Amino acid sequence: MKKATLSLISIALCFALVFGFSSCSKSVEMTEENIKETVSVVETALKEFDTKTLSKYVDSKTLGVIIPIAEKKEAFQTLGKAMFGNLTMEIVSVDAEAGTVTVKAVNKDLYLDATDFANQLNRDYSKMQLLGKLEDDEFINNNLNPLIEKIDAAPMQAEETELTLKVTQGKKNLVLSFDEAAEDVVSGGALGAIKSAFGV
Repeated sequence: MKKATLSLISIALCFALVFGFSSCSKSVEMTEENIKETVSVVETALKEFDTKTLSKYVDSKTLGVIIPIAEKKEAFQTLGKAMFGNLTMEIVSVDAEAGTVTVKAVNKDLYLDATDFANQLNRDYSKMQLLGKLEDDEFINNNLNPLIEKIDAAPMQAEETELTLKVTQGKKNLVLSFDEAAEDVVSGGALGAIKSAFGV
């Protein structure tokens, strides 16, 4: 009886492991369905500025710098939500074999507001001074709150922009890669404007 019970438990564990590995591997398969699901996850994560999900599903140099700061400073989290809150990404086509997805993206037009914000900071502070201000919550709030208000009042862009994004396989999920041009588009021109003003 004991041997039979142990055998049944062993078989059950084997099945659990097999199905467990199957479900894990399915999430990283380069299929049209998984790519579409990844785009949906990334769009929602950007809108909500869900830093944990973005860290897993997005490969972006600029977001890679912003996310650790946003996880420590609520004002940057609020800025992220304001910046990406109106973003939409509509899938045009998927090429699972090439590992790409083409989307039409549109957001608010944030280029001018971001340019004014960055130029003002650039005039008033050196880069080293600004780095030192990252721990000054009062400074951060006083500077980011007016920008967030401008973003809230900004108009939507008149036209969508078509982007082709590279899709790669991560450990547990597919990952969307955003180059500088893609970062600029999904941020409504804000990220490009800020990087340009600071010569990054």
